[in-house]
Amino acid sequence: MDSLQDILGKKQFEAPDEMTALSDYIKHKYQSSCRIKVDGEAIILSVSSSALAGTLQMEKPLILEKLQIKKRLVIRIGR
Repeated sequence: MDSLQDILGKKQFEAPDEMTALSDYIKHKYQSSCRIKVDGEAIILSVSSSALAGTLQMEKPLILEKLQIKKRLVIRIGR
């Protein structure tokens, strides 16, 4: 029987495709960094400026469709 350390040592941890796509979209289009957290049925996106958060809020339907995100997208201001 393998130990927990052996099992987790072999596991490849990668970010979900939705997180990677969303992060790349913001970096490419707005030249800004962001933090993304998956919390149950929601994706929480934190950006550093309120102007960017407002712009993303207006673009939310386009982002959800373009990136094929099925979960609820929550946009927050903060680091």
